[in-house]
Amino acid sequence: MTENICPICNVVNNCMGHAEKTCWCLEVKVPQELLALVANDKKRRACICLKCINEFNDNPKEFLNKHIK
Repeated sequence: MTENICPICNVVNNCMGHAEKTCWCLEVKVPQELLALVANDKKRRACICLKCINEFNDNPKEFLNKHIK
């Protein structure tokens, strides 16, 4: 697990939280229901990617069917 991999979809999350510029992840509200899906050993280690956040917000049920098995 690295900080640049989304803990949900395992794709690069494009987080720049450790860069000099402000990252998108600091300005996006992540639903608690989505945060709850992250395994305990991965919590607070990497950002959920913007794609996962948007897909969850658009259709939580479809997102869960796609990513949670």
